[in-house]
Amino acid sequence: MNAVNTLMIIRLLTRNQLASHEEIPYGSMWWIIYAGVSCFPVIFAGIMSGLTLGLMSLGLVDLEILQRSGSPSEKKQAAVILPVVQKQHQLLVTLLLCNAAAMEALPIYLDKLFNPFLAVILSVTFVLFFGEVIPQAICSRYGLAVGANFVWLV
Repeated sequence: MNAVNTLMIIRLLTRNQLASHEEIPYGSMWWIIYAGVSCFPVIFAGIMSGLTLGLMSLGLVDLEILQRSGSPSEKKQAAVILPVVQKQHQLLVTLLLCNAAAMEALPIYLDKLFNPFLAVILSVTFVLFFGEVIPQAICSRYGLAVGANFVWLV
């Protein structure tokens, strides 16, 4: 009997929560603003994820070698990145906190545009592809160049 009562209470709470959920009307000015703003956490999470892989894979010895004997562009990029990579623990914590904050902010914005279930599905999909897979594929190959261009953000 208690299980039935518990299920009834959960069903009523869920129904009221879904019924009280207000979406912004599609095509309105606020819908377009929220859709545009929700792109920023995805892009930011992608940058942080790529930088985590790209910068943390660069060793201090490798950067010093590039700084001394690399091409002119590699010397410049290594000189920019070296001071940041020397503080590896601080760098890792900064990148992971920023990435987590961006990934957590996305469903909040999408919840205003879509029903909660669809917002979670879209959030997971966007974060997986545009926030993890694609940036890590790019930054694993071009970690030095990407890291040098986004070092100001870290």
